[in-house]
Amino acid sequence: MTMDIFSSSGASLLVLGVQGLFAWALWSLRRAFVRQDDYLLHVQRDARRDAATCRRLGALEETLRLTPGNADLAGLHNELSTLRGEIQALNVRISGLDRLLERLEHGLERQEDRLHLIPPVSQNTFLRKSGLAADGENH
Repeated sequence: MTMDIFSSSGASLLVLGVQGLFAWALWSLRRAFVRQDDYLLHVQRDARRDAATCRRLGALEETLRLTPGNADLAGLHNELSTLRGEIQALNVRISGLDRLLERLEHGLERQEDRLHLIPPVSQNTFLRKSGLAADGENH
């Protein structure tokens, strides 16, 4: 009688153990590999993050492009220096005009003071001195 290896009870336990090892290996590999829908979801999230990063980077590049360069800043510095000189010249001229205005105000105040010291003259007195009568005839 020949014994078949697969017909004994020990062999069936051995086959069962090997099948269990394969099942455990496949179950463990499940964590090493990703399902298709999970992978697509991950790819979509990465694509959204990449698009947002590209937009932000584009905005930064545009801002950097619009930022004035060294030549522009040097030109602005020169223009500000020129304006500073012109403003100082205008301040000198305005100071001179202030002094002139003070002199004119002083002269006008002196004239007003003199007018207050002169006694008031009536209109009839003025007409008599000029030779005109009250009725408008010459005498």
